[in-house]
Amino acid sequence: ELEAFAERFKQRRIKLGVTQADVGSALANLKIPGVGSLSQSTICRFESLTLSHNNMIALKPILQAWLEEAEKSHREKLAKPELFSGAEKKRKRTSIAAPEKRSLEAYFALQPRPSSEKIAAIAEKLDLKKNVVRVWFCNQRQKQKRM
Repeated sequence: ELEAFAERFKQRRIKLGVTQADVGSALANLKIPGVGSLSQSTICRFESLTLSHNNMIALKPILQAWLEEAEKSHREKLAKPELFSGAEKKRKRTSIAAPEKRSLEAYFALQPRPSSEKIAAIAEKLDLKKNVVRVWFCNQRQKQKRM
């Protein structure tokens, strides 16, 4: 259950476009008694399940509260977009969920250099953008070269 929450937390944090460091410092703003800010590495270790079980249990309700607050303010921001949002927005980092990643790895094992048509088919099957799949294959080939 902790594992599922950690994975869900990470996915939703990324979807909101918030860094681990932002989460850590934003916790101080929640005004939870006895809770100040946390380091980026603590958030990282929570998401990767490398904290002790007791620490994970202690952090879960705090991070849950932060997530609910962040999603609430995100919804409110969507309800009333700013009039002057002319500034170019930075593209959010793409995050590929575990099941899609496993599928991509399986396709890569069969064919590390798929055709453009095959990439389009994989993207459609996994409900990802074609460019995301193309770049993922490029990155995997680079990673393989380094090993």
